[in-house]
Amino acid sequence: MSEALDAGLIARWTFTSDSAEPVGIPLRVRNHGVRFREPGPRPELGAARFDGRGSFLEVADHRALHWGTRGFTIAGWVHTGGEDGDVVGDLLAKFDPDTQSGIHLGVLTSTGMTSTAQPNYRNLHFGIDGGSAPRWDDCGRPGAAVLVAALKVADGALYAGTLETGATERGRLWRYDGDQRWVDLGNPVGSNIVHSVAQFDGALYCGLGRFMGEGSALGPLPNRMPGGQVYRVTPDGRWTYCGHPGAEDATPEDVPTVGYASGKADDAFALTVFRGRLYGVSNHRRGAFVYEGGERWTYVGPDLRILSLAIHQDELYALINGGPVYRYEGGSSWAFCGCPPGSTQTYGAVTSEGRLYVGTWPEGDVHRYDGGEAWTALERVGYEREIMAMALYNGKVYVGSLPMANVWRMDAERFRFLATLDSAPAPLRRVWAMAVYQGRLFAGTLPSGRVCAMETGSVATWDHAFPAGWRHVAAVRDAAALRLYVDGAEVATSRATGAPDLDVTTPRPLTIGFGANDFFRGALADLRLYDRALGAAEVTALARR
Repeated sequence: MSEALDAGLIARWTFTSDSAEPVGIPLRVRNHGVRFREPGPRPELGAARFDGRGSFLEVADHRALHWGTRGFTIAGWVHTGGEDGDVVGDLLAKFDPDTQSGIHLGVLTSTGMTSTAQPNYRNLHFGIDGGSAPRWDDCGRPGAAVLVAALKVADGALYAGTLETGATERGRLWRYDGDQRWVDLGNPVGSNIVHSVAQFDGALYCGLGRFMGEGSALGPLPNRMPGGQVYRVTPDGRWTYCGHPGAEDATPEDVPTVGYASGKADDAFALTVFRGRLYGVSNHRRGAFVYEGGERWTYVGPDLRILSLAIHQDELYALINGGPVYRYEGGSSWAFCGCPPGSTQTYGAVTSEGRLYVGTWPEGDVHRYDGGEAWTALERVGYEREIMAMALYNGKVYVGSLPMANVWRMDAERFRFLATLDSAPAPLRRVWAMAVYQGRLFAGTLPSGRVCAMETGSVATWDHAFPAGWRHVAAVRDAAALRLYVDGAEVATSRATGAPDLDVTTPRPLTIGFGANDFFRGALADLRLYDRALGAAEVTALARR
């Protein structure tokens, strides 16, 4: 088997010396700050260390890397951190964003997503494209949803948190069951919205709330049950009360007036995992709170109303109801990072090619963070007023909007209209939430309360949190689909739609430790590129070696 595993091998990086050139064909490699000869998964293997902020290897284009529509394999050992590894980044890419063609392999964490700040957390993604057009599917309406406020991928499943507006209705947590089927996991309190869904310490956590309909042209909503509670939920729908951040004396059913800064009962917390701890923020309560276990939460500042939290290159950022952005410095200290010009509400965030972008109200602008307090405004997104959902999918950034519930794609920091997802006869329509699941980009809307899914190219996604430590990863394109392996076991297969015909050849350099999302934070060992699709037994043999 050892000799057979060398068949079709284009290049192999052993990282046992200071040379960036691989064994195999003569590839020209430029090292951008990567450290070699680090400890590998076994004593005889070296490793390369990537800092997650700017280090990567740049491999000049070569005809041997022009895979076209043929099969190929990427394989190697990957080391990621645990509590300090929320954002892992790209392992390898050869992708041209201008033509939307090429390949990429990485571990995606999406943050800053309106209500659900982390729709994807450490999910392994392998994607290819050849300039294909988007394909949309209607994935149904969960119950009597008016708004799909949260979409969350956890343990191989997609969850949705919804708003229902009837006097006797309540927002609910749902699990997607395929096609247009949704499984109702309930709501123990009866408030009108399940505002946020997060995964923490092996369980789901939900923030419940009372949504004020006037801000979305829905008028006063008759369900007056207050919110602000956080619950832990098991996959079979059992709920455990985990407190009301900032209202320590409240019970699950209390009218949450204890400690209320705004005096409003529409409190609901957006939940984010950062460095092994669970944080909650509400745009109707000042500051952020960190979960201490049981029903206990600790206030950590700042004295501002926060819409959502975003993680960028191992730093936690607060998107403020008022426009500014702050960076968490630990304890209760936050650093001012400026205000995107003209913004009075900074809603969503996404990291693309190592840069942080945010979406704003009231001019529908997207801004790029340039460090310090500096921001660069991109062109206005069409005629939109507010940019809400922002997500990276198969190498490109997609944004959802108000007032027309449109989806746009970012091309070279300009925006291309793709689709209107909600055409209900209403004055305000929103694309509020997005998540990548089973190789597609899912989006939730208001006021029709439906979920739509889009596919471009072909993507295989492992919809679980990528485990820390050393893991063997293989990404294989064969004649039928894309396949992902972790530690020798197949963990994901792409949908076959259009995959065999996609031409991934591009003259762009191949990058190791950088791509469409972010710089890689971790280590690589025994990295191999093949010009053929390895079989399952061969991948298992590589992992066992």
